[in-house]
Amino acid sequence: MINRALNAWGLAGQLTSKREVRGATVLLLAGDVDGNLGDRAILQATCDGLRSVAPGATIVVVSAEPANRRRDCGAEILRPGLRGLVPLCRAALRSDVVLIGGGGLFQDDDSLVKMPYWALRVAMVRLWARRVIGYSLGVGPLRAASSRIFARLAFACMNDVTVRDPRARAVAQALTAHTVRVLPDPATALCPLSGAAARAWLHAQGVPIEGSPLLGVSLRRWFPPGHRIVPHKIAWRLGLSDPCGGKEGPDFADLLALVLDRQVERHGAYILFLPSYLRPHEGDDVLAEAVLARLRRPNGRVVRIDDPRLYKACTGELRALLGGRMHPMILASAMGTPVVALAYNPKFAGFLELLGSAEGLIDVETFVRERRVKELDAMLDAAMGAPRLPLESTKHLAAEVREFHRDLLGRLE
Repeated sequence: MINRALNAWGLAGQLTSKREVRGATVLLLAGDVDGNLGDRAILQATCDGLRSVAPGATIVVVSAEPANRRRDCGAEILRPGLRGLVPLCRAALRSDVVLIGGGGLFQDDDSLVKMPYWALRVAMVRLWARRVIGYSLGVGPLRAASSRIFARLAFACMNDVTVRDPRARAVAQALTAHTVRVLPDPATALCPLSGAAARAWLHAQGVPIEGSPLLGVSLRRWFPPGHRIVPHKIAWRLGLSDPCGGKEGPDFADLLALVLDRQVERHGAYILFLPSYLRPHEGDDVLAEAVLARLRRPNGRVVRIDDPRLYKACTGELRALLGGRMHPMILASAMGTPVVALAYNPKFAGFLELLGSAEGLIDVETFVRERRVKELDAMLDAAMGAPRLPLESTKHLAAEVREFHRDLLGRLE
C-alpha cells in the first residue's frame, strides 16, 4: 500500500539511491515537543525510525529547548515563533520532504484558532518545499465550518495524507481528494528502556515494585467542549482560564478519587500517578496531586518522568493503566499492559479500534455529568484482572510505522 503511495508521490525512484538517502534532509513540523511527553515520544520514535534506514539523514525540528532535543534526537534545531520564520523557510527549501505531524494537530476542541494556524503554516512551508506529507495526523473533531475550510486548505497543500486511526481517516477523507491512509502513531514503535532500568528507577522513587499491584493513572484536566477563540495555553497566561478546569473540575477530581479508593480497597492497589504534560497551563501533575490528596487511603505517589523511553518502560511494570491522555495509553499497551480510556476526544476510540478492542472506554464528559463511578470502577476491575495484552496487538502497528520509514527513505546496505 505504502509503495503505491510513494510511487504516486514520485518518491520511490528518487529517495532510494544510497547517495541520495545518506544526504536526505527531513523537516518535521509537529506539536509541543518541549512540554508534552506524548509529542516527544512521537519525535523520538520518528527520528529513530528515520535514522535506522538513513543514518546520515539530516533531521530538522522546531524547539525552544535545543540542548534537550539535540540530546534526544540528534536533530538540527530551529527556534519557534517569528524569530525562527526565515530559518524555517530555508529548511523547507533545502528539505527533501516535510512531514507534518504526527499528533493531534488538526482539531478544534481546544480553540478555533488552531486549525487556521496549522493550515497557514502548511501553506507557507508548501511555497518552499518539494514535498509535504501529512504524517500520522490526528484529525478531528472539526466542529466549526471554519475549521473544516482551513483543513481543506492544509490537505490541498500536501502531496499525500496519512492519519493515525480510522476515526481520523473518516474526518479527513471528507475534506480532501487524496486517498487518506492510516499510519499508526509513531510512538507505538518507540524503543523503551529495559525493565531492570524501570524497576530501579521506580524503587529509587519509593514505589513498591513487589507485592501491591501497580495501577497507573495518567490524567488530563477536563475542559468541557466549546468553541473557544483563545487557545487554552494563551488564556492561561492571560489569567482567563480556570486552573481547576472549570466549575466541574473539582467534581472530576472527587469522582476519580472515589473510583481509585475502591481499587485500593478491593485489590490493594498502589496508585502510581504518571503525569505526562507538566507545563503549568496543563498541569497534569497538579491534578494528580489533587486527586491523591482526596483519597481516603492515600496509597500512592505522583512521579514525574521526563524521558519517554523510561516512561514506556515503567508502564510495563503496571497491572493496568487508566489513561486520560492518549500517549500513556499507547505506550502502556505496547508493553502489554491492559488500558482503560477516560476519553475526551474521538482519538481514544480510534486507537482502541486499531488494537481491535472497543471496550474499556468511557467518555469523560459522561463520567462527570452522569457520575458513572460504578461503570469506571467495573472497567478497572476488569483491567486489573485481565491477562497481559498480547504484544502482537501493537507489534503490527509498529511494523507499519517502520515500513513507512523504509519506503520513504529507502534501505541502506
